Amino acid sequence: MQKEEISEFIEDSFKKIAKHFRKAIHDFEMEDIRQFRAEIKKLKVFLHLLNMESSDGFSFRITKRMKTIYGYFGIIQNLEQLKKTNKSVNNLPTFYPNILERELEYWEKLSKDFIDSNYDFISDKKEILTSLPDSLTKKSIHKFIHYTLYELSLISNRLDDVALDNFRKFMEDIYYNYALIKPYLTEQQTNLFNENEVRHCLDLFNNYRDECITLALLETLTASELDDKGKRILKKIENDRLLEKREIKNQLSTKLDSMHITANNLNKFAFGYIN
Repeated sequence: MQKEEISEFIEDSFKKIAKHFRKAIHDFEMEDIRQFRAEIKKLKVFLHLLNMESSDGFSFRITKRMKTIYGYFGIIQNLEQLKKTNKSVNNLPTFYPNILERELEYWEKLSKDFIDSNYDFISDKKEILTSLPDSLTKKSIHKFIHYTLYELSLISNRLDDVALDNFRKFMEDIYYNYALIKPYLTEQQTNLFNENEVRHCLDLFNNYRDECITLALLETLTASELDDKGKRILKKIENDRLLEKREIKNQLSTKLDSMHITANNLNKFAFGYIN
């Protein structure tokens, strides 16, 4: 992949990012926010691949401005998800939804104060384009594959929240860069990371992450002003979410086992070794 092709990829990414941002900042519709964050994520994982061309592995990143608004929109998305969860709960204390509304208003205002609604991301694009390597070589793509498989092997036997979230990030690196790395995967690596299976796995990872965030928000937003009845209702919501989180974790474990994603296989296939 030559520098011109890399530039075209980044130009196209920024067109999509700016388009979805203008929609998302206007009225904070969840689908617009989801698409904006998805385009940022695709650019981020491409830059992870591109970093294999740098000496330190960290030269190419999205800008601080992009990272900040990506984070703000993520918080808004999480709060909206919690609101959606609460709609199915009977007798929820009025005070609690009001807390969520105030939090949403705060983060929406902070987002609009931080960045103009007509912002075009041109300066961010220029910042990234000026630092591009001359090419993305076959050697660097192989390095990316080996590095990702190695890092996955280190956490493949763990099911704690931190390990699963890191696993999700590495799987995203594979999935969103799949078209670029597929020609360089061995047959064993291709079988290990079937594109459709990885997509299904990421759906589970994202569902699991949503439950983790929902539980964290429930703890953060629990109001001391609630009476005992209100606290009991919120405790039930928390317990329901914990059960759902546990169920998704079991599904994830089963899915990874069915894909034969084990430390042994990841190590064996990291460098294309064949028995």
